[in-house]
Formats: sequence, C-alpha cells, structure tokens
Amino acid sequence: IATLLGYPSWAEYICTKRMSGSFQAVDEFLINLQTKLEAAGRNDYESLLQLKKDHCQEMGIDFDGKLNAWDTGYYGNELLKSKGVDSEEIRKYFPLDHVVSTTMEIYQELLGLTFTELLQGTYWSWHKEVRCFHVKDTASDKSIGHFYLDLHPRQGKYGHAAIFHLVKHNATHGAVDCMLCNLPASTEDKPSLLRHQNVVTFFHEFGHIMHGLCSEGIGNSTRLAKCPRDFVEAPSQMLENWCWQKSILERLSKHYQTGEQLPVAMLNDMIQAKHVNVAFGSLRQIYLSRLDLEIHSSHPPKSAEELQSLVDKLRPAITLVENPPGNNMLRTFGHLMNQYSASYYGYMWAEVLSADIFASRFEKEGVMNSKVGMDYRKMVLAPGGTHNITDHLTKFLGRPPSNEAFLKSRGILK
Repeated sequence: IATLLGYPSWAEYICTKRMSGSFQAVDEFLINLQTKLEAAGRNDYESLLQLKKDHCQEMGIDFDGKLNAWDTGYYGNELLKSKGVDSEEIRKYFPLDHVVSTTMEIYQELLGLTFTELLQGTYWSWHKEVRCFHVKDTASDKSIGHFYLDLHPRQGKYGHAAIFHLVKHNATHGAVDCMLCNLPASTEDKPSLLRHQNVVTFFHEFGHIMHGLCSEGIGNSTRLAKCPRDFVEAPSQMLENWCWQKSILERLSKHYQTGEQLPVAMLNDMIQAKHVNVAFGSLRQIYLSRLDLEIHSSHPPKSAEELQSLVDKLRPAITLVENPPGNNMLRTFGHLMNQYSASYYGYMWAEVLSADIFASRFEKEGVMNSKVGMDYRKMVLAPGGTHNITDHLTKFLGRPPSNEAFLKSRGILK
C-alpha cells in the first residue's frame, strides 16, 4: 500500500499521517530520548541487580551476575517495598465510591463543567449497574452531552479499561461517551478498595471522556476519533499527574473505616517512589517502538528466523536485558493489529507532550487553577483532531513543545 502511494515503507507513510509528520522526526525523537535515558536506565538496572544478588546470597543460591527477563517484575516490586510503599495498606484509603465522586468534583472544578446523575430508569442502559450523567457548561448552562460509567467486571464484558465514543456532537444533541472499567466490586462486609494504580487508571480514562465531550463542532468536524495516534493519549496522560499531587491525594483518599486521609508519611513514600525504575521502563517502551518501526521499514525481516534475530538483537541493545531463547514479543504484540502499526512510539511521544503541558502551565500556575483549566479545555481539548496539533499546543504553552519537562518529571534531569 505504501509503495502504491509513493512511500518507501509503511512506517514512513504512517508517520506522515501522525502528529510527528515524518519518519525522520520519530527517529530523531527516539534517538534523543534513548541517549538521555541510558545512564539513568543503567543505574536502575544496577539497583535491581544488587537486590537480586542480595536475595541469592540470603537464599543460598547461585547468582548468575545478570538480570534476566523474568527477574525484572519481581525485583521491581521488591524495590518498591524497600521504599516503604505497601500497596495493600494504601488500598484502604481509596474506596471506589469516594474516588469516583471526588474525581468528578475535580474535573468539574477544573474544566468549568457540571455533572448531574440521571435517575435509574430514565435512560437507556445495557445493565443495571451502569450509571449515566448529563454534562453542562457551568457558565452558560448549555448542554454538552452525556457519559456512561460501567465500572465492574461481569461475565462476557470487555476485559480492560477503555472509552467508547458512542455519539458525536450533532445539530440536535451533544456527544455521548462511555467509560468501561473492571474495578473490584464491593462485598457485604467491605467496600470496593482501589490500588493507587487503579486510581491513576480511573483518572486517565475519565480524561478521555472529557476529551470527547469537550470537543467542539458538529460530527466529524472535530475528528476526535481520528486524533493522531501519537497525540490521543497525551491529554489523559497529563491528567494522571493529579494523582501524584499532595493536595489532590488528600482529597481523593478516605480510609474506608476511619474516614482519615492518607497519612503524610505514606503519601510522601508514594511520591518519592514514583520515579523508581522509570528510566528502565522507558527504555523498554523505546525498544518496543523500535521493534514496531523496524518490521514496518523498507527492509523488514522476511522470515520467522529473521524476526527472531531482530528481537534478540534489539532487546538487549536498548533494554540491557537479554531476550530469553525462543521468546518473541511479536507473537503477542496486539497493539500492532489495533491501529498502532508503525505508531507504538506514540505512547512515548504523548508522554513527553503530557509532561510538558502539566509542568509548563498547571504545575506553575496551580493544579486547580480554573483559568488554566479553561485554557486547556478550549485550546487543547476543544479542537479535537483538527488542524495542526503542534500549533494548538504552542498556543497553550506559549512556545513549541519540549522534552525537558518529561526528563525532569522522571528524575532524569535535575
């Protein structure tokens, strides 16, 4: 297809359709980022390796002197524990009902919106647990649309967290969006309690709901559903930052038995542990991005053996971890079959943008500054996928986007 359209490869064709604009821009982005992450990634690797060495000595087993692929998850969790982060204890401070209601309060304050829950039986629904909310612009009282929340797992339900844009804005009514999650349900003796990562996920996915509802224009004029794949995650990734702010965590937390907020010591431990292994994890994302681009390049592997050789070469070269014999990530790399072919780099691209948006305006002017929130709504969310997104961001930031905030927010630059 790319050849018929006059491009040397699928990757080079796809990049022209993304925010990046060209394969060269993506290549330079990944090279630049990898170069800046390598030293910190090596430090993360050595920290995990030391934990493994100590563990082997404690258990009286041989230490092989390297970090294997199956070691990284285990020793990553051990490193978090050594930083004082107890995920099970933290869960007690995040009952689902409180997190949901407080998250919606925060979004309403920040974006100048009003949510009103509809009574059961007054709206169409596919299950009795599904809730529906009407959204209005607070200042004008103008109806913007509706959103559904379908939060708990059940047989036959989609198994991940996702947003579905059911109806776009048109001449007679606003947009209708749906948020599907699989968060734990309450029991008779205990409410649903969320891990902090679940709280971050809920905040992130709700950000997609806001992107859909705050887009302006009729039908495809905003092309929200066609937002470039390397930008569509940025608004929601940016909003994840609220889940790491002390003032917001104090609002979001409420012990399910005592009603107390998250203790200061526990809160500080969480925030300090935020950067644990972040460079190491980012190098893995760069590896997957490179793998995606290589198989869609002008000279892709032509056999199963060549595909295996590519994985065996790229993984240790970028992540520092050897690929186990016969293991091939491509067998389960589902993103490449779901709109991310030659676009997986978009996760890192969007993450860099999201850090810049947060640091340059919200962190400087206040995370609950309603003026900044309205600027964000009107300059970033409202245009959807129309026109040049870099121009929208430059207008909001007051300058072109940069990766400096990303590196600082991950503790890589001081």
